[in-house]
Order: sequence, then structure tokens, then C-alpha cells
Amino acid sequence: MSDTDTKKDWTILSLLQWSEQYLADKGIESPRLNAEQMLAVALGYKRIDLYTRFDKPLVQEELDRYKTLFVRRVNREPLQYILGYTEFYGRRFAVRSGVLIPRPETEHLVESVLEILAAQNISPSRILDVGTGSGCIAVTLAAELENASITAIDISDDALSVAYENAGTYSVVDRIVFKKINILDSNIGNNGEERFHVIAANPPYIPKNEWEKLPDEIKVHEPKYALTDDDDGMTYLKRLAQIAPGSLEKNGWLLCEVGYDQSEDVQLLLRSNGAQDIKLWKDLSGINRIVGGSW
Repeated sequence: MSDTDTKKDWTILSLLQWSEQYLADKGIESPRLNAEQMLAVALGYKRIDLYTRFDKPLVQEELDRYKTLFVRRVNREPLQYILGYTEFYGRRFAVRSGVLIPRPETEHLVESVLEILAAQNISPSRILDVGTGSGCIAVTLAAELENASITAIDISDDALSVAYENAGTYSVVDRIVFKKINILDSNIGNNGEERFHVIAANPPYIPKNEWEKLPDEIKVHEPKYALTDDDDGMTYLKRLAQIAPGSLEKNGWLLCEVGYDQSEDVQLLLRSNGAQDIKLWKDLSGINRIVGGSW
């Protein structure tokens, strides 16, 4: 949107139409949805309000606010960072730069934890969330399971701060303990202090060679440490399998989100570390997205 454009007499409808075409020409997916969500934030509206006020003329201050957001999106900053939130498992979670954006695939990890705990009728339960990021897994599980106590770990202060904020939003702070821990050099779970019924992990599983091919929305803007191990994508999965036997209660489960082609390797990994039972959960594309093992 140029300075000449901002001098036009814009309405909500005309600005959305122009923005949709511009974003589409730049190759941005769902351009209309992007434009609507950014304009709603700029105006302090709900998206539905845009449709009831299509003919509303926009003043310069409103256009300036929108232009700031719009330029960020054109520069490939993820929409979630621009809006300051994303949706996960029916709830809104705060996200910002430096914190991994929750993906729909990770909702299957939440579902797998709920399924395992229900099948074994475990309540109260103790859960370890490895690499909590925005806290989407820990907070969701705490909200869904009234008798669960959760330990959520991450190596990033920024992530832990956002996770704590999200826990406060849903009033579950008292049932989540947040810790700055790197499982690669920590003995959490193996120190005899506490064992868990479930360990849930969405580790950095993208191999280095695939990381280089990712779009700029991810590669430039999202935290690299949360997505790739700068190796074969198996570093954290191997460590999780190693610590699971000493970290879990009897018949406890390790549940991991994995890459599209990693499920067979992870199953072998869990078995080689003593897992007695293996279970898979598919995502909506039919890919084995969650691999679980019990000890």
C-alpha cells in the first residue's frame, strides 16, 4: 500500500478487495482471510463486524495502523505473530516472535494423551510436556483434565514467559510448573524425584537438509531451535527414548509428534529402549503423526 493509495477514499470493502488481490499476487495463501484478520485487529473489531460495516469510510489513523500490519505480512512475517495469537484445540493462545507457532497437527498429540489417560483410568495424573513453547499442550491438558498436574519445560525464557501468560488466561497456573530445562543435558525424570504417567513431546524433528527448503515464514521468522536439531531430526527423539524408562511410572507412556517419514524409525527406537507397547495416531492427512510407547 503506497502513500498514494492511502490518500484514496477507502471503505472496509474496497480495502479488503484491494488487499486480497495484492496478497494473492505476492503468493500468500488465503489472502482474503489474512486481510480480514489484520483489518479487524487494526480497527479493534471482530471479523464479523467487517461484514456489517462494509461501507464504513476509513480515516487516516485506521489506514496507518492497517498498513503497519499489512507490510509485515507482505514481508512474510507469519500472520499469527502479527495478530499476536493463534487458535489451538478450540482456545486462543498468545504467540509472539521467538515462540513456535502451534500447528493443527499437534492437536493430535493432545488427543493421544487424553486417550491414553482415559483408557488407563488414570486420575490424578502427572504429565511432562517437553518443549512447551507457547504452552499450548500443557495448558490445554490442564484445562481438559481437572486432576492433572503438569511439568512444562523449555530452553527459552521467551517461550516460558508466553506459556505462563497463556496458563494465566485459562486459570491453570496453579497446576503447571514451568522450568527452564534442556533434556539433552538434564537428568529430569531420572533423578528419582518424580515420575510421570505421560511424557508428551513435540521435539525439533525437522532434519537439517529439509530445514533449508522451508518457506521464509518459517525459516526466517520462527525459532530454529524449536524446529530442527541441525542434524538428522532424531537427536531429541533419541534422548526422549533414553530417559523414558527412568522417567515414567509403570505402564507410563512417551508420546511424540514426529515427521512425515519418521514413524518407523521412532517405533524401532522406542522398542530398542525397552518399550513394551507401541501405538500410532494419524493426522488428518493420514500420516503417522504421533508415535507412542509404554514401559
